Amino acid sequence: MLFFMIMGLVEFSKLIHTSYQRALLPAFFIFMTSYLYFYKPAVNLKVLSIAFGFMLIALFIPFIYFIFDKISRQMLADIYLSLVYLSLPFSLALGIDEKLLLSVFIIIWSSDTFAYLTGKYLGKHKLAEKISPKKTIEGLLGGLLGSLLVAFLIMKYTDWNSEIDLYRFLALALLIVITGTLGDLLESRFKRLAGVKDSGNIIPGHGGVLDRLDSFILAIPFVFAYLLII
Repeated sequence: MLFFMIMGLVEFSKLIHTSYQRALLPAFFIFMTSYLYFYKPAVNLKVLSIAFGFMLIALFIPFIYFIFDKISRQMLADIYLSLVYLSLPFSLALGIDEKLLLSVFIIIWSSDTFAYLTGKYLGKHKLAEKISPKKTIEGLLGGLLGSLLVAFLIMKYTDWNSEIDLYRFLALALLIVITGTLGDLLESRFKRLAGVKDSGNIIPGHGGVLDRLDSFILAIPFVFAYLLII
């Protein structure tokens, strides 16, 4: 997760034409403080408090740069945009059970696969033509139905998510598909504004980290909040 977060920051900084170095320190401390918090039975409370203190300091360092005219107002805004868009989701992912996290990935991949097949053969009505011309409403519905089927199979044939009942898990799958689709469109919007096809080339033929995890990035905060609520 730390690797994906750092690579995501690097790629995103290129999309919005800013420097990722300014956001790296706050992002790192947010991530490490989250790691200590979610695994706090293994760490001393004093260590956690110190980490939280350093996180707060790191969060406000960009304002000091701005005071002394080391960065522009736009760069200041870009730093905090990067933190909310990337550091927060990957940090929150640490607080989700590993098997449930794997379920999130499987549901997203299922949605993408079924959406592609449905859109290819049945797609007629564009979902967001100006942002992502290939996405269709029919594809979204196909991805949604396919993901619900996969979520049902996960609950029926594994014991991964024994702490959540079937209907709440299906509702979670619905939330993942909707927010994941919005995450895909959000990254496509950033790329369109930047005038590029892919966010990076770390994965030959598949683009960058953001291209592979765009749905995951926006879905995770909603998944985390849903789990807290239920």
